[in-house]
Amino acid sequence: MDPHRISEEDTNCLRSFLRLPENVDLPEATLANQETRLLSESCRRMKQAFQRVMQKVSLLQVGSWWKFQATMGASWSDSPKKSKPEKAPFAHLIIDSHNIPSGTGKVNLTCWHHDKGWANVLNMTFSDGRLIANHDGFYYLYANVYFRHHETSGNLTGQTLQLMVYVTKTDAKRRNSVVLMKGGSTKNWSGESEFHFFSVNVSGFFKLKSGEMVSLQVSYPSLLDHSPEGTYFGAFKIRDID
Repeated sequence: MDPHRISEEDTNCLRSFLRLPENVDLPEATLANQETRLLSESCRRMKQAFQRVMQKVSLLQVGSWWKFQATMGASWSDSPKKSKPEKAPFAHLIIDSHNIPSGTGKVNLTCWHHDKGWANVLNMTFSDGRLIANHDGFYYLYANVYFRHHETSGNLTGQTLQLMVYVTKTDAKRRNSVVLMKGGSTKNWSGESEFHFFSVNVSGFFKLKSGEMVSLQVSYPSLLDHSPEGTYFGAFKIRDID
């Protein structure tokens, strides 16, 4: 007989006890049950050995499952530390009153503080008065420009002033610019008031790609208020580009 092949008796034995309900205890099975009566002593020993093996397999499976859960739990808890996302890009610039340019038309406003007082830049680049995006995404851009004039600074009586603000995006590679936002008003200030004020605020969501620059242009920059709460400019990233 081939020692590597199971005997017919053993085969019948396996078929018999594998068909029995799981809650039947073989030694106590009733003799009225035909299949139980067919189980020999060797068959009962085989069934008991089979049950012990299955119990060990079940324990090993449970142990492996909990080990897997513990490992995955550790890796999940560690993953935020390993792949912690960098802080979202943002910038807030305030007016630099010592370098305000002159002019009356569309003048590039490059006089900003980026690391003084309330000003701060993170994960963006500030260069030559421009904000440069380092990461593609949708950004919220905002600007507030406060025009202010006192009678001691000169006489504006009878002059018509077009006080304007432009937020411009420039592609560094193509060197082309597009106006994203603008705001303003035509003012005719009389000589009857000691102070003259006008504030322009513009804001909106725009898509910026890495390397694109955002800058401000204004008319009559000499009339800009010098306070950081009056004239400022900024951006912060809202989400990635799909």
